[in-house]
Amino acid sequence: MVARRAIMYWSRLALVTLLLAGLAGCATTIGDITLRPEQYYQQKLTVRGRITRRQDVGNETVLEIADARERRILVTSRTPVDQARGDWVAVTGVLVPEARIGGQSLFDVIAAEAIEPARPPLLPNLF
Repeated sequence: MVARRAIMYWSRLALVTLLLAGLAGCATTIGDITLRPEQYYQQKLTVRGRITRRQDVGNETVLEIADARERRILVTSRTPVDQARGDWVAVTGVLVPEARIGGQSLFDVIAAEAIEPARPPLLPNLF
């Protein structure tokens, strides 16, 4: 009877662990995008990161966001951005191979459709 309960307990724990690991692996990360950007061109993505740099250029804002492991990507926004340097954000937009901002070309940039506040990761170095 005790052995049966132990087996049931460990079986359930293993199942939950596998499900959580599978769900965590589904999200597109900044690291995934920077490793193979051509795989994500012209796709709508949502990534989460901390604003490390911000530059207002005319009526556009350029952000550099970094994940918990400091992998970085550039984001452009044509709408006002309320968040400041150091804030965690969730960016939804389309990855474009090239964008022109203030007469300069930027490569592998997310053209943001929405930038919303986000919580920092609970376990930053786990994934």
